[in-house]
Amino acid sequence: MKNRFSFISKILVLIILVILLSAGKAFASSTQDFEKYMDTWNEKIKLASQYLDEAENELKNGDAIQGCIKQKKAAGFGIEATESLIKAFQANGSQDDIENIKTGLKKWEELRDFC
Repeated sequence: MKNRFSFISKILVLIILVILLSAGKAFASSTQDFEKYMDTWNEKIKLASQYLDEAENELKNGDAIQGCIKQKKAAGFGIEATESLIKAFQANGSQDDIENIKTGLKKWEELRDFC
């Protein structure tokens, strides 16, 4: 279980990096919606990352139950963050990379449902 979690965590980090790099390509419009969605993305992805780190530590310490609880919280924040990123791209009129972002959303859902 630890190896699978570590592998999934690494995939999620890679997806997050791709999404962040893709988000940089989107031309920031002056619309409040875009900014609001990006603010939500930044806030929630930070929380998701923190909970993923905590989940990994719990699993390393042998507490699978707490690890799973933290993993589900991380996934919940990851899902919220990714949904906000999709909305930001749509508000900005950008369709580029939305399919990649949706793939990331599915990975967060898998992580949530894994425990």
